[in-house]
Amino acid sequence: MPGVQARLRSEHKRRYLDLDPTTWYQVVPVFPGVTQRMVNMAGERLARLATPKGFTTLRADHLEFRSAPAEAKTQRA
Repeated sequence: MPGVQARLRSEHKRRYLDLDPTTWYQVVPVFPGVTQRMVNMAGERLARLATPKGFTTLRADHLEFRSAPAEAKTQRA
């Protein structure tokens, strides 16, 4: 089953300097089987991305999502 990929929306690039808005990152589970459903204390949905520097957790509404091809890891758009 293919996973999910996400990239940073361009309007949020100044907030997340370590993320490239042209790169699609793998969305990795926060807990087994849970990808985008983690919610912080303010009720904001969070997503966890696998980046070259490790894992980054950020607000899901700052990202665009797509289904990932089965063999994909990280791709340039």
